[in-house]
Amino acid sequence: MKLFELLADMPVSTVRGDTDVDITGISKDSREAKEGYIFFATKASKIYIEDVLRKGARAIVSDTDPGIALPCLIITKDVRALLGAMASKFYNFPSRKFTVIGITGTNGKTTTGYLIESIIKAANKKTAIIGTISHRYNGRVLKAKNTTPGAVELQALLKDIHDAQCEYVIMEVSSHALDQRRVEGIDFDYAIFTNLTHDHLDYHGNIEHYLEAKKLFFTYYLPKSTKKEKYALLNLDDPVSQDFIPDKPVKTFFYSINKKADAYLTDFREDINGLHLELSLFGTRLILHSPLIGMFNASNILASSLVSHLLGISHDEIKRGVEALNGVPGRLERIMHDSGLMVFIDYAHTPDALAKVLEMLNRIKKGKLILIFGCGGDRDRAKRPVMGNIASRFADLTIITSDNPRSENPQRIIEDIQRGFRGNSFRIIPDRREAIIEGIRNARENDILLIAGKGHEDYQIIGNNVIHFSDREVVEEALHVAHK
Repeated sequence: MKLFELLADMPVSTVRGDTDVDITGISKDSREAKEGYIFFATKASKIYIEDVLRKGARAIVSDTDPGIALPCLIITKDVRALLGAMASKFYNFPSRKFTVIGITGTNGKTTTGYLIESIIKAANKKTAIIGTISHRYNGRVLKAKNTTPGAVELQALLKDIHDAQCEYVIMEVSSHALDQRRVEGIDFDYAIFTNLTHDHLDYHGNIEHYLEAKKLFFTYYLPKSTKKEKYALLNLDDPVSQDFIPDKPVKTFFYSINKKADAYLTDFREDINGLHLELSLFGTRLILHSPLIGMFNASNILASSLVSHLLGISHDEIKRGVEALNGVPGRLERIMHDSGLMVFIDYAHTPDALAKVLEMLNRIKKGKLILIFGCGGDRDRAKRPVMGNIASRFADLTIITSDNPRSENPQRIIEDIQRGFRGNSFRIIPDRREAIIEGIRNARENDILLIAGKGHEDYQIIGNNVIHFSDREVVEEALHVAHK
């Protein structure tokens, strides 16, 4: 594609140099730049402009004039926003060619995505999913580096998904991606809001900024979509959802566990085997059983059922899809053992998520509830004592351990958690493997052991090293040794 073609109708203030050149690629990472590329010089990458010129870059996009000789300089007010828009155009606007369902919120994005995927599959439609655990389509499974990929990677992925003839794309949309304009140039059909609780304050600074980032999805990205019909699906049980209602012509629908809504719960029963739910979908009764446990998953089921109904999927297919999903990796993932011990691995790494999981497990436990968890290093310190307090209130025994300490001293992270504890119902074992082994040693028949924080992750970050580590693998090894 010619550079002048890419620049047509783009929000740029200055273009200086030759635009009658072929563009072979787009990047904001100097390591990826090649002959014929446009390089987007963000605040962090401006120092690499001369490097990419030596590699053959044809144009530089910046918010200021770097003051050096360039083959072509393009100046724009928002470099990251232009990156997404131009990447979309470079890959021929792939998101306009299928239905795009975006899901945002602190908790529940992954499970809601898996549920929608299962329902669409039950309706015999081809779908793709882009999310925290992996990106999956047409039999391919790609490991996810971020919940929402970077703008160029995302548009390239959407093009591949279109080439694979998928009809639907389900995408987890993180607050980082919204704030960093990674989803610029994506034309959404549906935007789903799950909830908003304490998380990512190390990045956003405070809960108000975090809320504003999430709000962008509904007040900016969804309304500007070129799709003819656009829908916002909001969780009525979260009061901030009222701030997310977009202006017309976007149509807004609500779902709720506790209140009457477009989709709401009319009756339920929960036990260790799952959820028995009766839903009202626009006044029509739907009864289903899900192997997923916890009322927070009832909310996820409502969201997925509501969007599926709006997609025109029959209630029989919705029921089949929900009931077919046995579990999500690292989301209250059950490991049963002949000893009678139940082990759950869960990604809960926020105060709200940990509290909801512990409350639910307390309701169904027959013995003790043992918790193993830590908090990530170089991240929000404020949540650590809060999560310690939650653990002390709901778990019979807690083993405080390491999560991904990164460059922080693991002992300092543990001390932050410990400050929130009331009473002495905890032990400290910094080595996560040893903590899991000790938890299994202490567990008895009918006890529940919850290992929280890392979920599906198969690595641990200690200092600058990324080592292989899987909670599930350690659990299976320890169960084999402890109960053989």
